[in-house]
Amino acid sequence: MMQLIFLGFKVVVLEGRSRPGGRVRTKKMSAGVCVAAADLGGNVLTEINGNPLGVLARQLGFPLHKVRDICPLYLPNGRTVNPEIDSKVEVSFNKLLDSVCKLRQSMMEEAKSIGVPLGTALEAFRQVYRVAEDPQEKILLDWLLANLAYANATLISNLSMVFWDQDDPFEMGGDHCFILGGNDLFIRALSENLPIFYNQTVEHIKYGSNGVSISANGQDYHADMVLCTVPLGVLKKKSIEFIPDLPERKKDAIDRLGFGLLNKVAIFFPYDFWGGEIDTFGHLSNKSSMKGEFFLFY
Repeated sequence: MMQLIFLGFKVVVLEGRSRPGGRVRTKKMSAGVCVAAADLGGNVLTEINGNPLGVLARQLGFPLHKVRDICPLYLPNGRTVNPEIDSKVEVSFNKLLDSVCKLRQSMMEEAKSIGVPLGTALEAFRQVYRVAEDPQEKILLDWLLANLAYANATLISNLSMVFWDQDDPFEMGGDHCFILGGNDLFIRALSENLPIFYNQTVEHIKYGSNGVSISANGQDYHADMVLCTVPLGVLKKKSIEFIPDLPERKKDAIDRLGFGLLNKVAIFFPYDFWGGEIDTFGHLSNKSSMKGEFFLFY
C-alpha cells in the first residue's frame, strides 16, 4: 500500500476489525518486573533468504533471532528421548515419506490417486515395513506425524498424497527467525500514516468497466480498482457478494482449495525454566489420538 501511495495513487484500506494486522497480533504480558510478547497469530518468519518480510525487517532495523535447530523431545514421564531411538525413528519416517513419493510418481496418471489421503498411505507403508512397532518408537513416530500436520495446519488424513508438498519447489531457503518484540512491529510500521477505516465489514463489491463500488456497513466507497485480500474462509462462506458474480473457474477454485486451522496457547512463565540454549522443545503423548495436543513449545 505504501508503495502505491509513493507512486501517486490515492489508497484507502477497509478493515473489518477494530485493529490492523489481521491474523498477526502480538499480546504483551507482564508479571511484576517480567515482561514478554507473544504472537497469537503468525509468528515465525520462514526462510528469510528472499522472503520479502525478511528484507523489510532488515530495512526497518528490526532485530532478528534465528530459531535454533535444537529441539529436545520429552517423554510423558518428563525424561528426554534416547537420541539413538530418536534418530532411528526419524530415518524410518523419512523413508516412509520417500515410499509415498515413489508411489505417487507411479500413480500420477491415474486421477483416483489424487483422492488418496497422505495419512492412509503413510500408515499402509508403516505396516508393510513394520516401522515403529516398539511403544516408544510409536509415540516418537506420532510426534513426527503431529509435526507434519502442524506444518500444514490440518490432519494428515485431510492432505492429498499427491499434492501435500506442492509448495516445496518454491521454498526460499535460509533460517527461520523471530522478530524480537513480536510481529506487531511490522503492523505498526506499515500502517503508520495509512488511511484505514476500521470496523468496515464489506458486504458487496460491484465491479465493471466504470470502476468498483464497495458497500460496507451501509457506507458506499467508489474507486477505480479494489484489491480483495480477505481470507479464503470468507470467500468460501460467500460472506461478500460480487456483482457480477465471480467466473465459474474462480468459484470452482475457491471450493476446491482447502485451508487448515492451527490453535495456539500462549503461556507466561515467570522465569526461563528450559534454559537459554534452545528455542523449542517437544512433548510426546501416550495416546495416538492426542499426539497433536501440546506437542511443540516455542
